Amino acid sequence: MLEKKISQFTIVDIVERNIHFTKTNTIFDAEDYEIYNEGQLQAFNEILIDVKAMTETAFLNKYLEIVKKIGKQMEDEHFKDTNILEVEKLSGYNNAIVKILECINPKYAYDFDN
Repeated sequence: MLEKKISQFTIVDIVERNIHFTKTNTIFDAEDYEIYNEGQLQAFNEILIDVKAMTETAFLNKYLEIVKKIGKQMEDEHFKDTNILEVEKLSGYNNAIVKILECINPKYAYDFDN
């Protein structure tokens, strides 16, 4: 894994390393982040499948739309107040997507318009 030339390093490598880190990390208490990590792992696993099969445009369209939809859900005060665990899971899911989108183009940390 570490003997690859950087020019051979792909988005698949980045996603796989994020999955590995999320599963094995000892920096943060796993119990405290269990639900958040569940959301992250769900997103990373979906992304891993999609980066192997989709074009960049199709990938961006799909995941930018997901991030926008999650953003609208999070603006709903009733949703946030009644679904605390779901909010935590969605936060992990959303943040994992944004992390990968940023690797494609850093602007996606701030702007979700394609």
